[in-house]
Amino acid sequence: MSVDEIPQGEEIQLMAVPITEEFAEAAAEVLRGYRELVEKCVGHPEPTEGSPFMAEVARINTTPDPLGTARGSLHAMLVEIAGMSFDTAIDHMRALEHDIVRKPPPVWSTLVMARAVLESALLVDYLFDPSISGALRLARCAGLWRKDTDHRTNLAKVLEREDEVTEVDAYVTKALDECNIVARHNAKGKLTGYSADSEVSPLDYNITERAKGRLPSWMPMPYGLLSGAAHSRPWMTNRARVVAEDGSGLVGEAATVMTAVMVAMASMEMCLRALQGYFGYALDTALAELDDYRKLMSLRLIGLAHASG
Repeated sequence: MSVDEIPQGEEIQLMAVPITEEFAEAAAEVLRGYRELVEKCVGHPEPTEGSPFMAEVARINTTPDPLGTARGSLHAMLVEIAGMSFDTAIDHMRALEHDIVRKPPPVWSTLVMARAVLESALLVDYLFDPSISGALRLARCAGLWRKDTDHRTNLAKVLEREDEVTEVDAYVTKALDECNIVARHNAKGKLTGYSADSEVSPLDYNITERAKGRLPSWMPMPYGLLSGAAHSRPWMTNRARVVAEDGSGLVGEAATVMTAVMVAMASMEMCLRALQGYFGYALDTALAELDDYRKLMSLRLIGLAHASG
């Protein structure tokens, strides 16, 4: 799921200057302003008629029971999971705002937090992708639910709660059977995913590939860079030692903060576009405002970083 190397052919241009107090405060302010605009965009709007969400709800509501009720429950869980992931992305952004200004300045933690924002946002986009059918959306939810259940099962085994393993597995299997969602296996009998009304989804998705195809075009694919920091790969972490004038210790760069801020912004834009497409929210004006804000504030931060160098 994660990649610890920069994709071939991708060159990263760094602002190789240490993080100053002025730059850190400005970067945190910029990120906070963007987050507040995002939260203002969402609020509590109602889904619009003709949106994929309303069409799927109508289809489920007209499906005879017990299938209709079962799929309605799964769809409700899907919406709740994606909403929780959006809130989690916002929470990580708040944490990132505080981490940027800490003393001593951060080295790699900003990139790790940005990675958390991105992964939460990718889950929102995966489940609310407006381009897919309602059946595929349910199949995706089934795959994620099973994968999550596997993690819970592994924990229960470690805690020696074997009864919980059987109980949880039986509950999920029964619920998906009631939704007429069919498990798919490979030639060796291993579970590979689920299908709903002939729409097929794997158990999980490749984060690197999804980020590459779903983030805004202005954001180069960042996942290899973020993973390098999160997994402490020497090709990445050695950079902080090189920047140090005396060659010892770790020194954070303005570039890492700048990258973290841009990844967080790109992630939330992706979220908003998924919400707009799936629920029919009128966000064109808000998205344009966010884009203008991003461009202006990026220039401001670049100027501050170079001035400090």
